[in-house]
Amino acid sequence: MPGAGRLGAVVAAAVLAGLPGAAPVAAAPGSPAGPVAGGATQSGAPHARDVVVRKATVRGADGTRLAARVYEPAGPGPYPLVVVPGPWISLPLDHVTRTGHYRALAAAGYVVVAYDPRGFRGSGGSADLGGPADTADLSRAVGWALEHTAADARRIGALGASYGAVIALNGAARDERIRAVVSLSGWARLSDGFRVNETRVAGVLRFQELLGRVDGRYGPDVERAFDRAASGELDESTPWVRERSPLTHVERLNRNGTAVLMVGEWDDPLVPAGRTGAFLDRLTGPRQLRMYRGGHTDSHTAATGAVARPPVWERAADWLDRHVRDPGGRAPGQRCAPTVVLQPRTGGPMEEYAGWSALQEAARPVPLEPGAGGGALVGGLASAAESGPFPVAGPLDSVGVPAVTAWPLLAPPFAVASLGAPLPRAAALRGHAQVEGVLVPGSADGTVVGHLYDVGPAGTARLLAHAPYTFRGRTPGTAHRFTLLLPATAWDVPAGHRLGVVFDTVDHRYAGEHPVGAPIEVVPSSLRLTAPLADAGQR
Repeated sequence: MPGAGRLGAVVAAAVLAGLPGAAPVAAAPGSPAGPVAGGATQSGAPHARDVVVRKATVRGADGTRLAARVYEPAGPGPYPLVVVPGPWISLPLDHVTRTGHYRALAAAGYVVVAYDPRGFRGSGGSADLGGPADTADLSRAVGWALEHTAADARRIGALGASYGAVIALNGAARDERIRAVVSLSGWARLSDGFRVNETRVAGVLRFQELLGRVDGRYGPDVERAFDRAASGELDESTPWVRERSPLTHVERLNRNGTAVLMVGEWDDPLVPAGRTGAFLDRLTGPRQLRMYRGGHTDSHTAATGAVARPPVWERAADWLDRHVRDPGGRAPGQRCAPTVVLQPRTGGPMEEYAGWSALQEAARPVPLEPGAGGGALVGGLASAAESGPFPVAGPLDSVGVPAVTAWPLLAPPFAVASLGAPLPRAAALRGHAQVEGVLVPGSADGTVVGHLYDVGPAGTARLLAHAPYTFRGRTPGTAHRFTLLLPATAWDVPAGHRLGVVFDTVDHRYAGEHPVGAPIEVVPSSLRLTAPLADAGQR
């Protein structure tokens, strides 16, 4: 469900940071439109224009009042239009920085209409979580802009972050007037925010729910959805959830030829790394995915500005220029945009790939040596293998500080650990690793959590990826095979280091099904690791 994680940056960086996107400071419903400020320019932008900013009220599809702010170039148009649905929650510093980005777009010749989604801040109604009411509101905002600003009906784009990104994607699927979308940290499947491999992500879910109440209002359907998701009754097969998942609307986006730019982060707890990549490979129009270090929205929010924030907003403006302002107007000699662009978590230059599936072409088996102590675990015993403290793990990862543990501490009955051989040369891991093996449960239902580590010669283990695996209705004492696909990552493993796989039964991000004290065996000799590893010198 929609996203949080940004308060972790406050803890990690001691700076006020934003959540998904940044909200305009909205007019109170019913307040008159009028100039607020002007005179903004973008340094170095060609033909920078003065900007007029005014508050406005847009009527949603059912009459709901949507508080908006308009950033418009001074002078006659027509100008390309960018509509921006706002965030789940807005913190002050992000509001200031995002306002600067909207002004810069207007100074470069765009009309920008940024509005609060229904149920949030100055808008009326109750939250719809990117559903039909939200997508209808986006279309109403487009229509309002065409009537009340100098916007060009032939050049329309949508931009949003996290919650706003999903509204933009789902809305563009239903409104063919929208030529391009910039989706910053938007989810592909709503259920990924509360359910992973049949395992409830209850703590993260309740954290998001509480944060949403800071700025928003929930109606009975959303209240019920949060409760059902927390109890495990809701998943992607539910029509209400599918309607709010951009993955459901791929065919419409393709039919419209929508140009889609997506930005994601490797340690996003709401959008497992790789989910947007699979979504990207199903798009047939112009498309690009850019992956950066950090957690949810860390690549483009204010907190990361002090630590070499990636140029995400610049790339977003480039995408809008290419597909909205000047569609089909590629200059002679200008190369086509790459489909996938990655920032390795270990640093280094950005890398380009022809598609997400290309990352898996380097997949190969990595033989594992079983650790000492066998494979017996006791449910409910926490080990030294952890996903990293939520919500600060993402911000820490964005500055190159992944979760770390000591390999010698990982032993039964707390954890089962297996190591690969030392790598003879540096290797680049890009994409999804997969672990297969055999479990012997001591209970009908249970959960294990798999972790993949980069283990140095001194035993320092840096976390590369993690995911839970939950089973139900199994016969105690009867072995069964399992396969665990880990979230994707981009990590350079130094020569002499090893890849290590660890299983335990407890992680604070997941609401496991394993009874406390119940035994379970992960058969060490059965474990098979496959990882997309290539010679680092080939990148």
